[in-house]
Amino acid sequence: MLKQLILILLCAINLIVVGQEKITLTDDNLGKSFTKSSVYLEDQSHSLTINDILTQPLEYQSFNQELDKLGFASATYWFKFEVKNETEYNEFIFFISRTIADEVFLYEIENNQVKSTQKTGDNLPLADRTIKTIDNSFPVKIQKGNASKYILKIKSDGEAIVVPIVINTTAGYFLSTRLRSFFLGSFYGILLTIIILYVFYYLGMKDKSLLLYSLYVSSVFLLQFTLDGLTYFYLFKYAVIFERFIVVFSAALASALFLVYVKSFLRLAENYPKINKVFNAAIAVLILITITTFIPGRLHALSYLFINGFSLVSLIVAFSTVTYLKSKGENICIYFSLAVYSIVIGAIIFILTNFRVINNEFLFKYALKTAVFVEVLLLAMSMSNKLRNLQKEKEKAQEKALSNLKEKNNLIDLQNEMLSSKVKERTEELEEQKEQLSEKNREVLDSINYAKRLQDALIPSIEKVKEIVPDSFVLFRPKDIVSGDFYWIKESKTTFENQENSEVIIMSVADCTGHGVPGAFMSIIGLNIFNQTLKEKSVNTPAQALDYLNAQMYNTVNKNRDSVIRDGMDLAFCTIDKNSLKLTFSGAKNGVYIIRNAELIELKGDKQPIGYSEHAKAFSLQTFQLERGDMVYASTDGYADQFGGERGKKFKYKPFKELLINVSTKEVSIQKEILETTFSNWKGGLEQLDDVCIVGIRI
Repeated sequence: MLKQLILILLCAINLIVVGQEKITLTDDNLGKSFTKSSVYLEDQSHSLTINDILTQPLEYQSFNQELDKLGFASATYWFKFEVKNETEYNEFIFFISRTIADEVFLYEIENNQVKSTQKTGDNLPLADRTIKTIDNSFPVKIQKGNASKYILKIKSDGEAIVVPIVINTTAGYFLSTRLRSFFLGSFYGILLTIIILYVFYYLGMKDKSLLLYSLYVSSVFLLQFTLDGLTYFYLFKYAVIFERFIVVFSAALASALFLVYVKSFLRLAENYPKINKVFNAAIAVLILITITTFIPGRLHALSYLFINGFSLVSLIVAFSTVTYLKSKGENICIYFSLAVYSIVIGAIIFILTNFRVINNEFLFKYALKTAVFVEVLLLAMSMSNKLRNLQKEKEKAQEKALSNLKEKNNLIDLQNEMLSSKVKERTEELEEQKEQLSEKNREVLDSINYAKRLQDALIPSIEKVKEIVPDSFVLFRPKDIVSGDFYWIKESKTTFENQENSEVIIMSVADCTGHGVPGAFMSIIGLNIFNQTLKEKSVNTPAQALDYLNAQMYNTVNKNRDSVIRDGMDLAFCTIDKNSLKLTFSGAKNGVYIIRNAELIELKGDKQPIGYSEHAKAFSLQTFQLERGDMVYASTDGYADQFGGERGKKFKYKPFKELLINVSTKEVSIQKEILETTFSNWKGGLEQLDDVCIVGIRI
């Protein structure tokens, strides 16, 4: 009896010490933080259990505001609160706005006993979470007019604990997560686009700063991805041990690459070696901090504090350097300066919220992300300026060389002319050049139109194709006036010496290097060589035709030249025996599609183009037995590579093949109409990317 009285007394003392406030849910406060209505206890030794919390008289602390941070500590925090439901709803989601913690447990208490336990946290595999989201969230049920008591346990290994504790209806919670997902998707989509774009810029320009910028934005992507809990959700949900290290690692990587990028952009190694040494030292310290996070115990816990503090130092170093160089008269791009200032200000605000110097929920959630977004866009503008400046420098160098040449040739005349005469003469000269340029443009356009007539004369007309293969269609859409794609359909008879010859239909679809005039020139050469093969008795198979074409093309474009021109074409070439219906095929990178009974069979070409090499391998030969009703298609890459659709992406080959299967049973004229309509609808208002050529034949 005495023990029971003591236990009751202890529980009563515990309740008095806690000073716990009741949270009353109404329609007005759903979705808002109720941190101030809870109390908490810090257990730095991680020794307390839920039974200790329920039975021992412990001293709890109150919160002063709805958004509060408990600082950087390796500790376990216990929160107590009671919730009464005065709304019409009875199903709610209790959640903590994204915080990095090893364990987050929610206990429902009834009669001073644990009624239910729900678990989440970064050390818990995603499959074991009650709700599989990036938040630490738990579903709870409270009937209208009833009250429930809860104890929340949060265990941290050193990261700062942030406690805006919120309860919302289930529908309200998932609506907010959808809105957040849309925002995050847009944010990360922009970062990813910039990363890929500047990788391609680097590959084209070979400028080191372009690569460093892309790597820095990649590190920012990883850091934000980690802070939003997405590395856990998408990368480490089944290997949670890595989640312990990724926060410090990604923060150190982003800070280090930021310093590397800044010192490269400002050329500190060449112009300011002392400042460059400061940057190198800061980078070395960041590497050491990264190492500490992999050491268990106290150093791992302190690594969170170290990285926040030294990231702040690194940003101040960059900020001070830019400010100092501008005061020295250095011509630093305004966008670059603003970018450095914006990330420094945003990161300082974020880090100060981590150190509890600033307590503001909006700044905590959006200061760093907004600063990163602004910084990345400003740096992108800065890099664009750099690209333009490089181009202008080249143009100025060329202009200077031309100007010097003119000055040397006309020095005596220019010295005897008055300034007014110079201006007048130059104006007249420009007008004359403008007229000459207009005339040359007209001549070029006339030449292009003449080239089109030549090309049209060499490419079989649609009427001629129908005469050879009545049940066929040709979809031919050049990007420009003349085309780098072409098709060639002929009737011929083999000329084997020691075997029976047969009448065949020859079909080829080719894609020359480039489009427009360059591609058209190559197509004219190719068509002439194709016509020559009909007269060559040694050419009786598609493989022999491609070998002949390859040799003639290489010799033609490289005749009387010291350097080799790497131009040529990709094509598919096949013959169809009129009697046996046997298809013989060879291809230079391109293939043909055969559709029979809604099944697509692809004969792939060899992985070498036409005309690129003097010592090319002989092309291989493939055969296929056709049947009546089969559809045979050959095409260039212009259709599949066209950008369009809602997202402006490529059409791609898989949908193209599926489209061919779907239309293969229809009349050839309807097939062509569907293909044209689909292409136009997909392209929409975008520019046509390349020439398009598709030939279809029904056997």
